[in-house]
Amino acid sequence: MENVFIKGEKVFLRAFEHGDENVIAKLENNPELRSTLFYAIPTNKQQLLEKTLKHIDDPNSIIFTICDIITGNAIGQTAFYRIDWIGRMATFYIGIADPGIHGKGYGKETVELMLKYAFDILNLHRVQLHVATKNIAGIKAYKKNGFIIEGTLREAMYGEGKYHDFYLMAILRKDYKKL
Repeated sequence: MENVFIKGEKVFLRAFEHGDENVIAKLENNPELRSTLFYAIPTNKQQLLEKTLKHIDDPNSIIFTICDIITGNAIGQTAFYRIDWIGRMATFYIGIADPGIHGKGYGKETVELMLKYAFDILNLHRVQLHVATKNIAGIKAYKKNGFIIEGTLREAMYGEGKYHDFYLMAILRKDYKKL
């Protein structure tokens, strides 16, 4: 385990490193995962590396690679984007690349670690996210971590031949402190 920034029981979060684009490619190009993330254009590893490096250079983004604590292998990516340092708000993202480990607590712990980082270290007031209404497992996991549905973004994304609704979900610092 090198460059551990945040450590949990199942995962640790570290800065993006060269080679992590391989995991992101698995995430963004996997048909099963794309069905809720709505990536419509195939991307190669070089494109993903360039895109990620742009986000890393953005002072309003913080990106981590999610790693399995036992193997040290990268298993996904999580981030805060569009951080508003005055309003103390950020948009949250998580993606676990291997569908075979979904439902085993890796995502749940990653969300917990990121919320602790958001509220206890970054001093954010609000963390929000967008999730496809058909992503039942994701919605359930976010609710377990204190997120509430604040509204519906009707027909916000196109995929699989039709438009899909998304929920806007958020958690405030005061809600997080009650967990």
